[in-house]
Amino acid sequence: MKESRLQRYMDFISFNLESEGYRMTAQAEQYVERVLEDDLSGDEAVSEIVDSFGLASESDTSVSPDGCYEGTDVCINYYGIRDQELLDEIETYIVAVRMAQIMIGPQEWNYNFDHLKSIHGTLFGDIYPFAGEIRYIPITRRTMFCLPNYIQRVADEIFETLRKDHYLRGQEHEDFINNLAYFMAEIHALHPFMDGNTRTMRVFFHQLCQAAGWNFDLASASDKRLLEADIAALEGDYQPLIGILNEVVKPLH
Repeated sequence: MKESRLQRYMDFISFNLESEGYRMTAQAEQYVERVLEDDLSGDEAVSEIVDSFGLASESDTSVSPDGCYEGTDVCINYYGIRDQELLDEIETYIVAVRMAQIMIGPQEWNYNFDHLKSIHGTLFGDIYPFAGEIRYIPITRRTMFCLPNYIQRVADEIFETLRKDHYLRGQEHEDFINNLAYFMAEIHALHPFMDGNTRTMRVFFHQLCQAAGWNFDLASASDKRLLEADIAALEGDYQPLIGILNEVVKPLH
C-alpha cells in the first residue's frame, strides 16, 4: 500500500475512534498498520489481542431490559467484562483492526441498510451480541433518536431515497456535499444500533464517498466542531455540517 494511502487510513481510523472518546495506543496503531499492510488478517489480529488480554469467552450473554449487566451501565459482552475502562480498551483494539480490515477489503457494495448492519457486525461482532442487530431500546442523546419499532421502516425510506439518488455518484461537489450532509444527518437520527452508531456510519460514508470519487478526510476536522455540527443537523440545521464537509471532502484523484 502506498504510504500516503496508508497514512490516510491510519488517520481516519484514529480520528473515528478518538473523536468518540477511545484512546488509540501505539500498540493498537501497530496492529492497525499490520492489517492495512496485509501482514496480519483481521481474525489473526483479534486472536492476538484476545490472547494478550487473557480473555476467555463467557457463555452467558442473556438479553437484559437495557442491554447491560444488572446494576451497571456496562454492555453485556462475550467476555463477561464488567469493568468499563477495560472494555473500552479492548474495544478500541478490536474495532480499530476490524475497521482496517474493512478499509482494505472489497470496495463494491450495495449501500443499503443491510450493508450498514454488516459494517456494524464486523466492527463489533467479536465483542457484543447486539452487533449488526437493530436496537430494541430507545436512546436519547440530547435528542430522541428513532424509536426501535420505527427503525426498519424509516431505514427503508432513507436507503431507498439514497438508491434513487444513485448513491450520490456523478454529482458536482456542491450537490454532493449537500446531499451527503442530508444522508449523514438522517442515518445519525436513525441511530439503529445499541452502540457504535457514529463509528459505523463514518465507515459507511467513507466507502460511499470513495465509490462516488471523493476522499472523505474527516481526520482534518475538529472533533468538537464535528460534534456540534452533527447535533445542529439533527435539529434541522445542515449548514455547520455542510461547512465541514466542504473542507474535508475532496476529489479522490
